[in-house]
Amino acid sequence: MVLTLTVVVIIGKSGLTKSFLTEDNMAFKINSPFDLSKMSTSVFERDMGEDPVFARTPKNGVIILNENLKDPVELEKTLAHEQVHVDQYKDELKNPGTGLDYEVDSKGAGKVMFKGKEYDYSVMQAGKGPWEKDAYAAERKLKQTN
Repeated sequence: MVLTLTVVVIIGKSGLTKSFLTEDNMAFKINSPFDLSKMSTSVFERDMGEDPVFARTPKNGVIILNENLKDPVELEKTLAHEQVHVDQYKDELKNPGTGLDYEVDSKGAGKVMFKGKEYDYSVMQAGKGPWEKDAYAAERKLKQTN
């Protein structure tokens, strides 16, 4: 048996492939040479006030860095750690029950859902939940490669 498909390739002005389709509109996935998940993560610095952390990542996926974080090694570790949380939020959006999400009211009370289990929001505020395991592992992995 021989399978023959007509392929249409559209190349943009930059020379990068924009579209790679078969005649029946079936798309092929082409892996980017770049890590696009990191490219779509916004990072901002701000005064964290009394909050004693290097960064926070709300569920909108934005990494908020403490503006006083100047050590390049700690900065790299912090970004690796927070990127894990961004990915956990994305996992939850794509496939509910597999990632990280939370709900909190105006008084600061709420709940955190991680991989189908529920935790009190205070656990997240204290940085003690099971979602931190992978984030700290990312820091250690980075430390081992340096």
